Amino acid sequence: MNNKPTESGINLLLNPRTVAIVGASDDLSRIGGLPIRFLRQHGYTGKIFPVNPKHRAVAGLPCFPTLTDIPEPVDLALVGIPRQFVFDAFKQCAHKKVPFLALFSAGYAEMGEAGRKEQEALRRFARQAGIRVLGPNCIGIINTHDHVATSFTSGLEIESLIPGAVGLITQSGGIGNSIFTRANDRSIGLSFFISSGNELDLEVSDFLEYFVRDGRTRSIALLLEDLKDPKRFARAADKAFQTGKPIVALKVGRTEKGRDAAASHTGAMSGPDALYDGLFKQKGVCRVSDIDDLLEVANLLARYEPPTGDRVAILSSSGGTGALLADLASDFKLRLPAPSPRTRDQLHDLIPALASIANPMDITTQFMNDPQAIARYLQAFSEDENFDVLILTFTVSTSDKTLRVAERIAALWPSLPKPLVLCWPVGNMARQAFQCLERAGVPLFFHPARCSSAVSHFVHYGIFRKAFSP
Repeated sequence: MNNKPTESGINLLLNPRTVAIVGASDDLSRIGGLPIRFLRQHGYTGKIFPVNPKHRAVAGLPCFPTLTDIPEPVDLALVGIPRQFVFDAFKQCAHKKVPFLALFSAGYAEMGEAGRKEQEALRRFARQAGIRVLGPNCIGIINTHDHVATSFTSGLEIESLIPGAVGLITQSGGIGNSIFTRANDRSIGLSFFISSGNELDLEVSDFLEYFVRDGRTRSIALLLEDLKDPKRFARAADKAFQTGKPIVALKVGRTEKGRDAAASHTGAMSGPDALYDGLFKQKGVCRVSDIDDLLEVANLLARYEPPTGDRVAILSSSGGTGALLADLASDFKLRLPAPSPRTRDQLHDLIPALASIANPMDITTQFMNDPQAIARYLQAFSEDENFDVLILTFTVSTSDKTLRVAERIAALWPSLPKPLVLCWPVGNMARQAFQCLERAGVPLFFHPARCSSAVSHFVHYGIFRKAFSP
């Protein structure tokens, strides 16, 4: 897959050469100071121009009274100032011919009719001036591969960004920050984090279309409150499907109370949920119901090409856990065929006296003293023509032994011919093993139900692709 960034109409928004911070603050813990701190902290190589008539310098950088005083072109202006000063900032951007503006300020469509009218006035002005606008009521953009952190979100307090293959678009800044921080805790890299807010101008479909063309994005995660233009979204989803970019969506506002909450948050005018459900099913969008599911399913789809079948092998260190996963497989319409005679022959000498080669396969805990045994199990089951996906589940938590097993799996999994998913539902004693697997990129789950649900989305997306691809 091509790993080069894609040139696009919004490329300067996502990878600006110069950034101006309107309302810059010398207090780097405030909204006018945080983007300066985070851009520097995460290795931004472009130029930063603070703008504030009250300061001559901010954080050691020359500070300009207005945007028009900046002696160089500005690709992106970050605006996080009180609402009464926002229109003047738009006028400065128009005079300076700034192509992109990210409006952090809130108090627009989410505040009712008066705010909606003010937002519409900004939209008309921006359109006439040729300015593309992100927001309002957004928390900005993070481009991990190019070290761009044009955001004030607290998730950027991390030591370094983790480049990855999941493109995240979120209409909710708060939930978006939650997903971003959870992704970092799990070593799940994002290609981009985009908070679109009220979507005065730029909307979900603009970024979805970009991700379809971006070689560094392999799957797309959406946190939606509403769709401004469902027909445009449908066309973008078709393009994503044609190019093999799976879309995973968490749509909030399913209920009447949820829709009311969305309207008070970003001004979303959310339609009946059945319409969204039908659209997602028609376009092959994987719909999930929780933020962890959104992250984990998108990560799984970014790690592997989706299988074309629903035949799953379950290998477990516990008979009870294997039985639980078998029940869940049935709930999620996954098949558990028996291993082939070839697999039985390959593993005959490894099987304990009281066990048999089956699916689920109880591998007991013998491999804890012999990590090489787990390699033999995985190799044999992954080469078995009866299976499309492998789920390996452990209930062991001893810290030193689990780390040795995790290291063996991390070394082996890139060479396996079938997708491998791990489910390890134990406490934090095995934390080092978890971190080893996550750093290696092995899809890891801590809850059997979420693991089974994710595998179901994974295989059924692959089956959908097989049925509807030309």
